[in-house]
Amino acid sequence: MAFRITVVSLAISAVSYYYSYTRLQEEALGNLEKYIKARSQLESEPFLQAETNTTLLRNEFIRRYAQMQGVDVSADFHALMKQDKDGMWRVRVERDDFEYRATVALLPRVELTPEFMRQVMLGYELLGQYGPAFRNRYYDTFIDLNVSDGSLMFLPDLNYARNGSVADFEFDLETEVGATPARNPERKTFWTGIYFDKQAMQWMVSVVTPIDYLGRYIGSAGQDVLLDQLIARTNSVGIPGTTNFIVTRQGELIAHPDRMSQIEAMRGHYNLRDADDPALRDMYAAVTSATPKQLFVESPDGKSWLGMAQIRGADWLFVTVYPKRLLQEKAALAASMVLLLGLIALLIELGLMAWVLKVDVARPLGRLKAAIQSLAQGRHTHPLDTDRTDELGELARNFDTMAMTIAHHRQHLEDQVATRTEELALRNAQLESANAELSRLNEEKNELLTIAAHDLKNPVASIGGMASLIGSKFDVWPKERVRDRLAGISQLAHRIQRILGNLLDINTLESGQYRLTLEPISLDELLAELLASWEGRLEEKQQHCQWQPHGLIVQADRQALWQVLDNLISNASKYAPHRSRIEIAAALSLGMVEIGVHDRGPGIAPHEMDKLFRKFGRLSAVPTGGEHTTGLGLSIVKRLAEEMGGGVRCDSLLGHGTTFTVSLPQPDTDGLHHRGGKSTETLLDPDGKIGI
Repeated sequence: MAFRITVVSLAISAVSYYYSYTRLQEEALGNLEKYIKARSQLESEPFLQAETNTTLLRNEFIRRYAQMQGVDVSADFHALMKQDKDGMWRVRVERDDFEYRATVALLPRVELTPEFMRQVMLGYELLGQYGPAFRNRYYDTFIDLNVSDGSLMFLPDLNYARNGSVADFEFDLETEVGATPARNPERKTFWTGIYFDKQAMQWMVSVVTPIDYLGRYIGSAGQDVLLDQLIARTNSVGIPGTTNFIVTRQGELIAHPDRMSQIEAMRGHYNLRDADDPALRDMYAAVTSATPKQLFVESPDGKSWLGMAQIRGADWLFVTVYPKRLLQEKAALAASMVLLLGLIALLIELGLMAWVLKVDVARPLGRLKAAIQSLAQGRHTHPLDTDRTDELGELARNFDTMAMTIAHHRQHLEDQVATRTEELALRNAQLESANAELSRLNEEKNELLTIAAHDLKNPVASIGGMASLIGSKFDVWPKERVRDRLAGISQLAHRIQRILGNLLDINTLESGQYRLTLEPISLDELLAELLASWEGRLEEKQQHCQWQPHGLIVQADRQALWQVLDNLISNASKYAPHRSRIEIAAALSLGMVEIGVHDRGPGIAPHEMDKLFRKFGRLSAVPTGGEHTTGLGLSIVKRLAEEMGGGVRCDSLLGHGTTFTVSLPQPDTDGLHHRGGKSTETLLDPDGKIGI
């Protein structure tokens, strides 16, 4: 009951919170709409007025210029202008009153045509008339003629023309180039990007209107608008708890209370598309993707409302970030009061209920709970209130009957479980053993089928093809070519015989039918015969097998030892490069004779060492002469060496060759007799070199 009452109280609090949050959000968004509209109107007015000013200046220039056609102003021009030592044409010093009149800077390259002089004199007159009127709100007013040929400006703070050099005025600014027909074919007023003016030491932006007369480009009229007050208002004036920022539609951040240092470091070109702040970057994407009629969008992280309004003229966006937590805190405060009052009422009601339930319900249920726990743990239960006549008494009597039945069945079930557990454990062990054996046999069967399908099929098919070819060409080919084909058939037959021999050998070894005759064997004699049989095969790859006689004797089966060394030499020849050396050395170590076969092949990767001596184990290394391998040779070597009382190991460094070492016992004699009566010991060092 307490839980239910608590749930009801929480539900009422949740409804109260939702209602409060909804009402507060509607109210906040309504106020935010009024705020951003007012800020939009406030911040747009200087930009719109600047556009009007430059348009007015352009129109007046064209009107007066049309009236001046044919008028000779050369005398007035030379009375006003003088060419300085640097070649620039400027207002004569005696007439240079830059605080009340415009300054003029003409490049040395300018051709002083009557038309150009009329344009200069007209611009000088207009800026002197309109410049002071615009000065109360705008930093300066300027007219550029023919890109950068002529620069006229009204700027009472400094003499703009005399402070600049030829190089300064020859540099084509964005305000000049942007007014040309090539860059501005629509001939409309445009705004430059934000920049920090070094002379004014302030942030500003420029508005420019192209000037054309009878479809011919003359220049442009413009004003520089200071942004310090706009930036200060954006960063400091706003709704408490919110953040304002201004951004262009191209992503360049104009003002932000936490990003002014980055904007200044980037010289006014801090673009949010490349910003290192993902939250700010996502906000920019959200406001630019909104429709023109949308005044609010939700931030991508869902934590804020973004109120946005256009700053007309510059076509910037004024954005207010209104965190939802402001609404949530207010709504939570209202809901918490409802929850607090509900909890107080709940505590009073629960106090009354607890006193009643403790006496008539809680104590009998406590005893029943203890009895249930004892029954679950297999212990005897305590006496219950079976003498009561109400529902709790009936429940206690039924529980006693159930407890007796459960005790009887539990004993019977435990006996059955123990018996079944033993049977399952035995059968699981048998199944695991059988599964392991089946997996191993299945792998060997697959490898055997692979050998039969590939390693035997190819040479058999080649033999058939060669035999048919010889039969059809026997009377045509010369004897040498026939012998060459017959030699190829012989080689293929030898390969088939070797594959089948390996399969039969491994089968004989695994079935226990291989019989060894152990006897003392001279390594020098056996290796001399073995190497003689390998001369032809080694010459095919121009390899050389090096062996230094040592007079060592081993206790082994001659045929088995022959096969072990033959397989190791064959393995070394397969993977050793052409024109390389295979080294064979023998030495005494701890009462055993160790025979090492070292090649300079690619080596063996560490992760493949564990499957080196497995049956059908094939590694990633590729034979250097295209030879075939069944993966049985090393497995046979290991089995035969162990059958003769020895073993085999491999030492390899990837990319630096491999050494296989076979250990075999000595004959059971009192000592070793070597040729010449001397005892020698030959070792393979870690680099595979032979030392005595």
